Amino acid sequence: MMQTIKDVPEEDIVVGGGPLCAGCPAVIGFKLALKALGKKTIIINASGCFTLFVTYPWMPVKAPWIHNAIENAGATASGIYRALKILKKEKDTTIMIYAGDGATYDIGLQSLSGAITRGEKFIYISYNNQCFSNTGVQMSSATPFGARTTTTPPGRKNPLGNIYHPKPIAKMMADQGAAYVATASIGYPLDYMNKLLKAKEKKNQPAFIDLLCPCPPGWGFNHSKTIELAKLAVDTGAWPLYEIYHGKFMLTYKPTKLKPIEKYMEMQERFRHLKKKDISKIQKWVNEQWLSLTLGRYWEGFK
Repeated sequence: MMQTIKDVPEEDIVVGGGPLCAGCPAVIGFKLALKALGKKTIIINASGCFTLFVTYPWMPVKAPWIHNAIENAGATASGIYRALKILKKEKDTTIMIYAGDGATYDIGLQSLSGAITRGEKFIYISYNNQCFSNTGVQMSSATPFGARTTTTPPGRKNPLGNIYHPKPIAKMMADQGAAYVATASIGYPLDYMNKLLKAKEKKNQPAFIDLLCPCPPGWGFNHSKTIELAKLAVDTGAWPLYEIYHGKFMLTYKPTKLKPIEKYMEMQERFRHLKKKDISKIQKWVNEQWLSLTLGRYWEGFK
């Protein structure tokens, strides 16, 4: 386990050169993942923002990379896993899926669900920027309540923007039988990398990690604030950090006192249309969710 930054391997498997946005959190999450998992990793990338990271003539990754359609990352992982079994190399190689929330919560959910059901060994990381950033910042099932997107614009009939709360994808994956499930944030890198190491320990079983990746252009904030916002999401309870390991639920980081959700929301253009009463409503929902997590009620009945 990594206790301090000194425990993080020095070797860089991601060497730079990709043409993504300044402050792109998906790059940070990807670099940290390969620091934890090492060179013997086969990367599967479903179409999305991050697809542009490895595009001819750029190849900034010193590990095998497979790009596929947005809907079939899980099926691709199944094929690779079975090929490795035939070659008797499945124990020496890590299969890592790196896909956005659109490819995870929505378009690729069927493929992911099938792969989890089959119990094949892979680590699925959803770099979650809470919208379809690559195609114009449309709403996804990961978009938070009250957020403005190009498909949920606030107006007279609906001044709130998005009127739905995010799909509980982590709980869904745990209930379906993923051996290890966790949430993570690029604002807490050691927590994230240690969760990857635990996921890697699971022999011949699937693992799922939902990684919060604040998107500067999609959310509307200066790219210099990416890490600050990723931390604030955790510290306000907007993005709790937890894991389900050996069948047990545990919060992996618990702030002494939650900061007001308004501090998190006021930094983002996507929430600027909300009124005080709307933010109070969201604060109440966050408080209820946090209480249910800390008391274990949200996971009652989980086996």
